Formats: sequence, structure tokens, C-alpha cells
Amino acid sequence: MLQKSPAVSWKPAGYPRVSSLAFVHPTAVLIGEVVIHDGAIIFPLAIIRADEGFPIIVGENTNVQDGVIIHCLKGGRVEIGRRVSLAHGALIHGPCVIGDETFVGFRAMVINSRIGRGCFIGHGALIEGVEIPDGKYIPGLTRVSSREQVTGLADLTERQKDFAGEVLAVNGELKEAYKRNNNYW
Repeated sequence: MLQKSPAVSWKPAGYPRVSSLAFVHPTAVLIGEVVIHDGAIIFPLAIIRADEGFPIIVGENTNVQDGVIIHCLKGGRVEIGRRVSLAHGALIHGPCVIGDETFVGFRAMVINSRIGRGCFIGHGALIEGVEIPDGKYIPGLTRVSSREQVTGLADLTERQKDFAGEVLAVNGELKEAYKRNNNYW
């Protein structure tokens, strides 16, 4: 569902903008100034709400999987890069930037943070109020909320890069299949 956001004292009403080369499942909810770029796919029950902070931008060939929630505080914005995977149930709460080719695992939370390019955030991790450099691995169920914790992060392995690439490939093919099928009952 695409919906206009209400006008409030700090911003006028906003409307989602979705590329014709993207796919948004009919059960996903996009409210306000949400920008979905070419090749992106928004899966069932994802919620992207730009009614408080805005805009929320989803980059090219990015997949936003089932049950993902993206929202932002007043005065902030969220930018999701190109070729990013936001896995099932992830929560992105801005202001946030997630760099290109990053994988965010199931139920991971990224809050008020900047994530570099090519990072891998494991399932259930909590990233809050930090900047993560390019190419870092955050293990599942880990909390990273200080500069000291960031400096101790390992670099990505080839196995993690391969996994993230496979997730992108599978979801890219699914996007094309959904666009062809367009058959909901």
C-alpha cells in the first residue's frame, strides 16, 4: 500500500515514489517521502514509514524482506545503499545510512548509525549510535554501541561476501518473477 503522509508542523504531506523497475508487494506499506530506486524489491509486510523523519531512500537492486521496519526520527533521514539486503524482521531506525552491498541479518537492529560499504551484520545484532567502517563483520546477537566495540570488529570473510552475494542474486530473480506473475489471490 502506498500512502501519503499527513502534513505536520515540521513538514508538508509527502508521497512515495517507486521506480517502474522496482517491485513493491501489495502487503508492504510505504508512507510519505519514500523513494524506491530501480531494481529494488520490497517484500510482504515490510513497513517503510517516512511520516516523521524524511526522506527514506532505498537504493538500486536492494531487497527489503518480509517484516522489515524502516522509520526515522523527526529531522533525520534514512539512506539505504545499492545492492543491500535487509533480511526478515530487521529494524532500521534513523537517522541512518547503510552503505552499498551490506547485509543486515534477521531481526538485526540498526539505530542512529552509519554502516559502511560491504558490511555484514549478523542475525539479531544491535547496532546503536556508531559508525561502522567499510567491510566489517558484526556477529549475530552482538551489541555494538561504542567506539571501542567498533575498533574490535573483524573484517568480512569470503564466505560472508559469497553469502551476501547469493542473497542478492536470489532476491533479484524473485523480483523479476513477481513482476512477471503479478498474480495475487
